[in-house]
Amino acid sequence: MDTTNTAGRRVTLADVARMAGVSKQTASRVVNGSAQVTDETRARVLQCIEVLGFRPSTLARQLTAGRSLTLGVVNNTAVGHLMCGDAYVGMVRQADGMGYALLNKEMSDFSRASVDAMLGQMLERQVDGIILAGPEIGNSHDWLDDYPLDDLPMPLVAINARPRAGVDVVGFDNFLAGQNATRHLLSLQRRRIGHLSGPNNRWVAQRRIEGWQAALDEAGLPECKAYCVEGSWEAESGGPGLQRLLELCPDLDAVFVSSDRMALGVLMEAQRLGIDVPGTLAVMGIDNDPQSAFFTPPLTTMTQDTPRMAEVALRQLVRRICDRHGEPYPAGCAQEESSMLTHRLIVRQSTLGDVAN
Repeated sequence: MDTTNTAGRRVTLADVARMAGVSKQTASRVVNGSAQVTDETRARVLQCIEVLGFRPSTLARQLTAGRSLTLGVVNNTAVGHLMCGDAYVGMVRQADGMGYALLNKEMSDFSRASVDAMLGQMLERQVDGIILAGPEIGNSHDWLDDYPLDDLPMPLVAINARPRAGVDVVGFDNFLAGQNATRHLLSLQRRRIGHLSGPNNRWVAQRRIEGWQAALDEAGLPECKAYCVEGSWEAESGGPGLQRLLELCPDLDAVFVSSDRMALGVLMEAQRLGIDVPGTLAVMGIDNDPQSAFFTPPLTTMTQDTPRMAEVALRQLVRRICDRHGEPYPAGCAQEESSMLTHRLIVRQSTLGDVAN
């Protein structure tokens, strides 16, 4: 773990330990983010690291740990990236803070041959763990049901996938999101509530449909379950979706839309048809897109903190890696946390009229 400071002098971990008045092992624990160090000692060692300009050698850390300190992230290219923008940046930042780098792999085919090839490449790169970040579409994740995951030398964590025995899954409770969105509309005395869903081959969309249906059953409105139309997640499917819902139920008084982008299309179509929102038709979405507060009218929606989901998945993976090697968890993920995240309701004018966010 040697390095060179700006003056050209080699600075070692032993130099840091000597200045901090601790053992080299303790200094190493601080560098590696171990929780087995007091806050006072950690602060003192970190201060000495800054003073001396010490930077751990990644190669030395890999040799010491006997691992690559690399995590594989597998995306589904057929539908774009789940791990993009703020979510991916947050994951990179979280990994970097615990001394890991990320290796991305893109897949558009999840046949057994393609999965075997992907896992073979990950093994060749000696990744310490894998995050399956692509959304579950159709049978894309079915290989998890019968693959001998216990034979893999590294753990795997899936994101926003169907729960499976023996597989760590981190994601949102989309059933509860659909249920709570519908309950909000019911609380406003809406009784003819339609649903514009995401693509029906998506696990997330299926769960939101089931949550909407459950809330309708609770309210004694099973007939409304016929008012469901499939969309594409995108704005261009919102207008046709509303038209179809109005064909199914001409006196529709509310619609739960499974994405804010589709809800924008719904609002535009309602305006074109002269339908008063929210007077005649209450509209709510899900995602809390940054632009949704500026729709006309501003959109009631449900938050979905995707960056947090990505970071929780990464911390879960690091804990599983530590479990396999009998090591303490790094300070950044020492606390166990729930792998099932929940949405939060954001009420705006599209359901309640003139209200504050």
